[in-house]
Amino acid sequence: MIRAIALLLLLALVATLPAHAQSAIHRCIGTDGRPVFSDQPCASVGATSVLPAPAGSAPTRSDGAPSTGLLCAKDLTELREGLAQAFAARSANRVGGLILWNGYGSSGAVDNLRLMEALVRQPLVSLEGNEGAGIDAVTSAPGGDGGTRRMHFGVVRDSGCLWLRPPG
Repeated sequence: MIRAIALLLLLALVATLPAHAQSAIHRCIGTDGRPVFSDQPCASVGATSVLPAPAGSAPTRSDGAPSTGLLCAKDLTELREGLAQAFAARSANRVGGLILWNGYGSSGAVDNLRLMEALVRQPLVSLEGNEGAGIDAVTSAPGGDGGTRRMHFGVVRDSGCLWLRPPG
């Protein structure tokens, strides 16, 4: 009986190991205002967390100065504008700054950022969709034949902000 209980406890411990082995991805804003992604807490890399500050406190940068407050999209218009600006700048990191990375390990995030890098190289034709259905980034297909490609992003509300989910 004791052996069975010990075996069950050991199995329970082993089952939790993959969850602990996967490091969290911290979404931060660097002192230059650019998104920073790290497996370390934002403060330890000299950046500010993008998660909203507790109610009643004013957001601040890592140097203690007040921030602009634009750490995440408060509505669908801001989310679309941020995505359009990321395409205009051809910046996969800017797209990454709009994504809620919860549940993604570092390798999953890296793979998705590589996908974003290829995506933002294509000219953006339109952004279609809404909060419930998600947003499709419609781009010109390579080759200039007039075709288009679609990349679907889910949209989720978390911590008072709207975020994209990585394409599935």
